Amino acid sequence: MDNNHSISNFSESGILRRYVDILSEAGFKAVLCNKRNRDVLIDILNIALPPHKHVRSIAYSSTEIPGFTFANKSVRLDLRCTGDDGTEFIVELQCYRQDNFFRRCVEYAAKVYDAGSVRGDRHKYGLPPVYFIALLAGDAVSADRSDPVWKDRFIAEYTFREKLTGEVPDDTISIIFVELFRFTKELDQCESVLEQWFYAMKHVGTMDRLPDGLKNEVFRRFFEACEIERWDKDAKLSYEADMITERDYYNIIDTAREDGIAAGIAEGEARGLAAGEAKGIAAVAKSMKVMNLPIETIMQATGLSQKEVEEL
Repeated sequence: MDNNHSISNFSESGILRRYVDILSEAGFKAVLCNKRNRDVLIDILNIALPPHKHVRSIAYSSTEIPGFTFANKSVRLDLRCTGDDGTEFIVELQCYRQDNFFRRCVEYAAKVYDAGSVRGDRHKYGLPPVYFIALLAGDAVSADRSDPVWKDRFIAEYTFREKLTGEVPDDTISIIFVELFRFTKELDQCESVLEQWFYAMKHVGTMDRLPDGLKNEVFRRFFEACEIERWDKDAKLSYEADMITERDYYNIIDTAREDGIAAGIAEGEARGLAAGEAKGIAAVAKSMKVMNLPIETIMQATGLSQKEVEEL
């Protein structure tokens, strides 16, 4: 190992970090979006997918969906790949709560599904299925998980089913949430390989070695892919740049929240708390729009809906 470690190699406590945090935007991109880690991505897909859908090989696809908005602007997905049978997979990491997150997942998946229509196919509708897999590092969706059926169950799958029988007439669009934020078990409490995967993904960034309880081939591949010193120079530089961008991004969100609350309190003292807080949040959102920040960033920072942001 050389001694020229970048700042991104250190944890918040100042301890040298051996492995990247897979549940950070920069870590997700550095590991799972790297084609050299194709086998690791396949392993993670297979633990998230239902048993009937087993992936053997994949090809990385363009993450851009062109002409997505009314202004004909494109949208970029975190990660997109295609299975050997033509199935499309979208994989995204979500760390913050976001209004209408489920709707966004459905819309993105539907756009990719529609893109599978081949021109000149005479409308045979031979469309490959689309699986949208969201790794939830934070409570991104408002869903009640108090029912006992969710105890020790951390993967939620949504698709088209017959309401009473549960029949799935065809494999079309599936939205899968891997709710890692709810998983709190220690390694010695894990009762399956699936739970070991949850533990590994949540904690790899804080470890200094591969734990004894995870010493098999799939986890060895995963930990090697996350080990920063194994990366080449270009990969390290790209990761460092992404870490800086990510820190700035979340600092903007946190600062905007604090400014919105402060402005709301000040206004609330004079005009009533609810009205003042709303005005303060709106002021922050306007400032962020002037900075040309993405609407999704403004929505995350302020809690406003897309319509409310656009109308400011």
